[in-house]
Amino acid sequence: MFAVDTNIFIYAHFDRYEQHDAARLFCQKKLLSAQDWCLGWQIVYEYIRIVTHPKIHKRPLNLSQALADFEPYLARSTCHLLVPTPQHQRVLESVIAEVPSLRGNVVHDLHYAALLKEHGIKTLYTADSDFRKLGFLAVIDPTH
Repeated sequence: MFAVDTNIFIYAHFDRYEQHDAARLFCQKKLLSAQDWCLGWQIVYEYIRIVTHPKIHKRPLNLSQALADFEPYLARSTCHLLVPTPQHQRVLESVIAEVPSLRGNVVHDLHYAALLKEHGIKTLYTADSDFRKLGFLAVIDPTH
């Protein structure tokens, strides 16, 4: 099983990005297929935050439109939503011990990485190179 990061969804749904075609094809072929995959709710929320932000998009979506973008994915039985377990603090501490220099905006990525590690997910599709600092994740950029 693998996970997907926010930027892939953003690129797939907005043609203003040069990564649009590759991300859209990835989502159509990989996420809407019969293969199991996962994501955390924080990815959905981050997507909504970004695509509704007027300083990022000239024509931002409203909340309902943004959430509707996820409907084709969330409706699939192959999409598994990850939630923290009672072990989350212990796992987070272990990730922090691996990369104690993480801070600032990377904390959101740290949260997602800890959730993935907690659930044994070892492959992440993302265009965000910050995840490469975490040795337990195989990071694949499907836009290149």
